[in-house]
Order: sequence, then C-alpha cells, then structure tokens
Amino acid sequence: MAHVVVLGAGPGGAIMACDSKDQLRFEDKVTVVTKGPQYHFLPSNPWIAAGWRARKDMTVDLAPTMAKKGIDFISVAAEKLLPEENRIALVDWPSVAYDYLFIASGPELAFDEVQGLGPDGGHTQSICHVDQGETG
Repeated sequence: MAHVVVLGAGPGGAIMACDSKDQLRFEDKVTVVTKGPQYHFLPSNPWIAAGWRARKDMTVDLAPTMAKKGIDFISVAAEKLLPEENRIALVDWPSVAYDYLFIASGPELAFDEVQGLGPDGGHTQSICHVDQGETG
C-alpha cells in the first residue's frame, strides 16, 4: 500500500487528490492536508465583488466531498516539510507520513514587495481570495 499526500486543496490540490485516487490501486491511500476546511472557486470572486453571487454559492465543504471519493482529509496547516523522513509536521496535530507527496499550496501574495501595491495600504484592489471579493 502506498500513501499519497496532497498538501493544499485549492484548484490544483483538490483536482490532484481526486485524480490520484481514481488512478491508484484500491489499497492505496490518499490524504489531503490543507489549512482550511473549505474550497472557494477562485474564478468566481469577481461575481462576489459585483454582488452577483454570495460566498455560500462559491464554497464547498471539503471533508464530505473528499470522503465521498475515499480520500482522507486533514484541515490543519502544515508547519514544516521533513523530506528526509517522508513526513509533514503539522500545527497542533500529529505529523503525517507519506510515500509520495504532491505540493499544491498555491501562491503567497506579496503585495508588500512593490510600494503602493495591494488593497491593504496600497492603491490597487485584489480579488485573489474570497474575503477580498466580499470587501472589494
């Protein structure tokens, strides 16, 4: 039995987990580790900002969705990768061992890297996260 861990459950991680489960042997295990319990459909953030949709219309609870596919789900942030041990240390949770690891953690927005950029203290707007779509 192989244990496949997908770190991150955004567009890349969620799809990778589901596709992996479909392609692996029955006895292989897939686990998703992500810091939040929900998936927000990023391309719909402009609809939220425009008032055409609400957050609830673009949000999927990941635990029941992954369970339907036979995928284990851990909604805890990763603290540190330990590749020499094939393990991920998690915040306030036991570590997770893996045979294969897919890292799909997404981008970290760095508005502070360019003076004047970004919605917090800058002169631009962003709808890269559902929270920004709601306040945009």
